[in-house]
Amino acid sequence: MIAVDYVSVIAHVVAIWTIAAMTPGANVILTINSALSHPPRLAFGAVIGVSLAVMVWGLLGASGLLLILKTFPWLFSALKVAGGAYLLYLGISKIRAAWSFKDQPWAAGSHLSLTFFSLLRQAALTSMLNPKTGLFVVSLFSVAMPADMTISLTFVTMLLMGIITFCWHLVLLFGFSRQGAQTLYRRATRQIDFFTGGLFTLFGLKVMSS
Repeated sequence: MIAVDYVSVIAHVVAIWTIAAMTPGANVILTINSALSHPPRLAFGAVIGVSLAVMVWGLLGASGLLLILKTFPWLFSALKVAGGAYLLYLGISKIRAAWSFKDQPWAAGSHLSLTFFSLLRQAALTSMLNPKTGLFVVSLFSVAMPADMTISLTFVTMLLMGIITFCWHLVLLFGFSRQGAQTLYRRATRQIDFFTGGLFTLFGLKVMSS
């Protein structure tokens, strides 16, 4: 592969994955909610979890494993059911937590029990079980990737996808950890958690029915 082609592939990856990472969805909602309801040092786990999961998706795309999902539709259907069920679980858990929430002296994360690694695991699972992420990766590799995919290009692609995802979710973390956002969340914790839980539930139902 000549250098010009290599640069062209990287440019396509950056353009396509920047749009994909910034598209509102379960990953974005999870990071925003983590930033609102936890101290930044804990919510940072969600940023890491999503970024690592995206790099794994990139590896799956480069290795051709995603083509198996296209070849065997029942496998993709199974992924949708699993992903939708997990989003439903997150949504119902959020709604139940909001329902049982009682007004009390508030501090970020005081009404929750999630740790840094719990948020990391939750974010990674959400991203890995999210079929939309897989579809974005399929689109990326079908549009931007050459037939003679090299190991070095695979590594660069995974790294770029991870960095772009990390940067965007870090922006979300800093933005929704600011005093203004925290004040709003303190005033409307139950309503915001109800809304977030509802979004996760709708995402889960949409994934399972699509």
